[in-house]
Amino acid sequence: MLFNEILYLVKPREETQNEEGFPVPGEDTRRQIFANEKSIRGNEFYIASQSGYTLDTMFEIHSLDYEGEKVVEYEFKRYRVVRTYERKQDEITELICRTYGSELIS
Repeated sequence: MLFNEILYLVKPREETQNEEGFPVPGEDTRRQIFANEKSIRGNEFYIASQSGYTLDTMFEIHSLDYEGEKVVEYEFKRYRVVRTYERKQDEITELICRTYGSELIS
């Protein structure tokens, strides 16, 4: 299996406080990994739609690369990881994602 797409796993930093006690937002840390972009399976797409969500894409990555990040960047676009599925037999983790910031369908 060829992993030929560049993907960034984003881990948000916690905010800190300055000397005066005001919150200072932390910067996100990004790690570059290789992945495969896949389509959302039809059944999963329709079940999510019935629940009021839209799923946009799925990425396959090596399980060793994943550390529980909930935000992914791909081609200058951010995605929120909705669900993960680990295929233990081939050490692949699937990240099922929707566009970052998208809300429930009204």
